Amino acid sequence: MNEKTYDRIINEGGEGYNPYRAAREQAEMEAARNAPKTRSDRKYEILHKLEVKDCSMARECGTYKQDEIDALRAALKAIEDEETSEFLAAWPIELTKTRRASWNAWGQALKDSGAKISYKDLDIQEKKVGFTFADMKKAIQAHGL
Repeated sequence: MNEKTYDRIINEGGEGYNPYRAAREQAEMEAARNAPKTRSDRKYEILHKLEVKDCSMARECGTYKQDEIDALRAALKAIEDEETSEFLAAWPIELTKTRRASWNAWGQALKDSGAKISYKDLDIQEKKVGFTFADMKKAIQAHGL
């Protein structure tokens, strides 16, 4: 008696139920759930699970399980190591030294002309050379230069 019904002419009950739309939405949710996950999606999922499982509320409720948390942290470390190895493959030490020298030459030329480096100048230079200053700093730190 309390079933949701749909009539092509009158939507009985006025609750906006449409079995065709509901079936389509269910299929879309299933497709999204079963879609292959990117690395950032997997990382976000692990971080979210860690946030839920490794908190004071979990300890108070008795749902805190150290072995699950350790497994999640190991999976997160594996993803981060994968990201680091890809980054270092794209930024070998010789390339990093070359890019650093050209970047420093650009900065010194601006400094010698009496101009201060603005965010606009930095943005223009990053677009011109094809990498960001933050990436270069990360590579310098990774290689210990």
